[in-house]
This record gives sequence, structure tokens and C-alpha cells, in this order.
Amino acid sequence: MEFPFDVDALFPERITVLDQHLRPPARRPGTTTPARIDLQQQIMTIVDELGKASAKAQHLPAPITSASRMQSNRHVIYVLKDTAARPAGKGAIIGFIKVGYKKLFVLDDREAHNEVEPLCILDFYIHESVQRHGHGRELFQYMLQKERVEPHQLAIDRPSPKLLKFLNKHYNLETTVPQVNNFVIFEGFFAHQHRPPAPSLRAMRQARAAVDATPAAPARKLPPKRAEGDIKPYSSSDREFLKVAVEPPWPLNRAPRRTTPPAHPPPRSSSLGNSPDRGPLRPFVPEQELLRSLRLCPPHPTARLLLATDPGGSPAQRRRTSSLPRSDDSRY
Repeated sequence: MEFPFDVDALFPERITVLDQHLRPPARRPGTTTPARIDLQQQIMTIVDELGKASAKAQHLPAPITSASRMQSNRHVIYVLKDTAARPAGKGAIIGFIKVGYKKLFVLDDREAHNEVEPLCILDFYIHESVQRHGHGRELFQYMLQKERVEPHQLAIDRPSPKLLKFLNKHYNLETTVPQVNNFVIFEGFFAHQHRPPAPSLRAMRQARAAVDATPAAPARKLPPKRAEGDIKPYSSSDREFLKVAVEPPWPLNRAPRRTTPPAHPPPRSSSLGNSPDRGPLRPFVPEQELLRSLRLCPPHPTARLLLATDPGGSPAQRRRTSSLPRSDDSRY
């Protein structure tokens, strides 16, 4: 992949490592140094064009590698250039590989979730005109030595069929551990993690038989339950009292009780703020019935004592005197 500027002057080494700052590497002594802003702009142009070529080769809807993405993430990109002589004399780029650490939740061979942060292969591309010439293995091996990792410790983000064949051919990575995300890990990914060995089926059966043979602990004795007759929230006399309806005092007990509601309820005031409707008033006792009840009622002991000590005479004499006709003079 050629560019309109001098790639050999921009990347003095065959493989150049770029971080999120996209700064140009140190230049060789004795070479002219153009403006630093122009060099960084050239690096951004190379990264953008490589990302577009990788997306086109993998049939992706949009590039996953660009200068803006590099500046917003802590990823590292390894760029491989062609050192062979070119007619234009400006050099060319063969391919690149982008890696970065990501926090992932992956499943192990026991289908248990594990939170890990491995080095991930995020994008890998070699130009179509120079494939199958060993450039991909050269770039991949340089990355492994620089990052100090083993191939089975890597997590690959949505690898293409070509990349899977590449890993199987050069690093014998064939058996994968099924995952629920887009990352692919291979057998041996958890080899560096110290985990207890999985118990065999025979050991599990023996442990289960040992648990069944263990005598059960004696049941704890509970206190005896109290009988219902001992629980008395209130006495029996109180219960009978609650069952009997309380009769109103005399003389209200002699008034007839109305069992049916009145045909015409009392009118309700239409003014706002009045108290809620009250129930119907008690029936009025006629005067004659009240007097008859008073005559039949025996006199109080105190009243008998007052009548006995009255100098006016006996009650019979007073009744006879009061029954005589009075003269007109006695009225005044």
C-alpha cells in the first residue's frame, strides 16, 4: 500500500509501534526533520487507510481501526513496511496488527464465568498482493515477543476464517472454548491460572455416599404446646356480657323500637361545612304515658321519710284537702 509521502522517512524501522498518541518515532541522525505536525498527520492518514482496507477485506460495514479510535483508546498498533526498492522510492506499507487489553467475562471449560483482562487481537491485516509470503507470521511473532505473551493466552475479537487458519497453521491453535460474546479463546487460555482440578464423577459419588452414611443429628426437643383451654384472653363472664345486648335505661326502654328505616329520611342541609348526617332521634314519649309510669313507680325511701315528718298531716289528709273546691279569694 503506497502513499504520496515518503514512508521510509516516516518509519525508519521495518516494524514500527504506535500508541494512542500517534507520535512519529525517533529519526535517524543526519536526516532532515519536517514539521512535527505534518508527520503526525501523515501517520493518521496511514492508520485511516489501513483501517479501511482491513474492513473491506473482512466485509465489515465500517472500519474498526482509525486514528480517532486510536486516540480515544489505549491500543497499540504494529505497522509493517516494505523495505524493498520501489519505483517511486517512497516505500510502502504491507500490513498492521492492533492489540489492546480488555476486561472480559469468559467461560472456562466448566462453563463458569471468569473476569479476566487478557491481551486481545483487535484487528489484523496483510495486503492482498503480499499474502502467503511470511509477512503475517513475521509481524505476529514480533508482537508476541514485544508483549511477552503466548499465543494461547490471547483473545481474538471476531476472527475471520483466514485468521483462524493462520493460527492453526503456525501455532496449532484449533480447539476453542465456546463463549457467549464475540471473542474467541483457545484451549490452554486458563492454563496459567492456578485452579483446583475438577473432581471426577467417581469421587463425587463417593463423597455423596459418605454424606448419606453419616448418622443424622438428633432432633431438638421442642417445648410442649399449650392447650387451647389454658389460653384465656378474657374471662367467660366477659364473653357472656358481650353476647347480651345492653338495654337502654328507663324510660327509653319502654318506647317502641323501630326496626325499619323511615320512609322519608330527615332533610339534609345543603350548606357547605356542616357536620355529617346524624342518625334519627329517639321517639318522643307521650306525657300521659310518662305520668302513668311515675304513679306506678314506688316512692323513694327519702320521700317517705319526708312525708312522715311533715307537720301538715298524713298524705291521705293532704289528698282530701287538695280535692276540696277552692274559693275565689284563695287564688290571690
